Amino acid sequence: MSKLRYGVIGNPISHSLSPNLHQQFAKQFALDIRYSKICATSKGFNRVLNDFFQGGGKGLNVTAPFKLQALDYAHMITQRAEDANSVNTLVMTKDGILGDSTDGMGFLRDLYNKQIDFNNKRAVLLGAGAVARCIASSLLLDGFEVYLINRTQSKAQQLAEDLKHLGHIKVYEKEDHIDLVVNSVSKNGEHYLKDIYFDLDAKSYDLNYGEKAEIFLANAKQFTTQQINGLGMLIEQGAESFGLWTGKHPDTSKIKFN
Repeated sequence: MSKLRYGVIGNPISHSLSPNLHQQFAKQFALDIRYSKICATSKGFNRVLNDFFQGGGKGLNVTAPFKLQALDYAHMITQRAEDANSVNTLVMTKDGILGDSTDGMGFLRDLYNKQIDFNNKRAVLLGAGAVARCIASSLLLDGFEVYLINRTQSKAQQLAEDLKHLGHIKVYEKEDHIDLVVNSVSKNGEHYLKDIYFDLDAKSYDLNYGEKAEIFLANAKQFTTQQINGLGMLIEQGAESFGLWTGKHPDTSKIKFN
């Protein structure tokens, strides 16, 4: 029996933990899978995806900078993907290629797994790109007030306008009692921390993990009582993707990275 083919596409992609992660998921169900890292260019993205799926591929994770291109590539999308206006998971179905967004669900599940309580459910989100939109929509649907900070304020204003139908979202203007700050930018997010009026028991979360999260979270120790990197989100969004592909839902508490 041939291996089920999955993968992750992005650029850069060499750092990705997804192959290790999905092999651990597959092992829980004795599934024999092949999960590959695929580096592509924006110009060659559709061709690479065509080759993958026409060659028998069953599903792909999509990471930066291709989540908007994946949205356009999919034949149909879920409501989550529509709310996020991006796709991080592609699934081959009998009706064509389905695009979904599991980032927001992965983020919220990681918060729930860590049993974090919020006094006010007021979050500041740093950034206004594709990932920020996904996280903002999930926070709003979970009942948070969301306040945006972005280097280009017009982008933050546009994101707030796009998502206002989901709940309370606006550009940050010195609102107080903020009990969660989420960093979605790749660098310099720590520069905004001093301008935020935090609750006494505030938490900080960097969607990055590993070395990419270290500077922001180190600086956040001055302002927040708990600092969290995005590894748990990676695991949970991956588990959601794995479930979409296979119909099987892995136990994420068993995942270990060396």
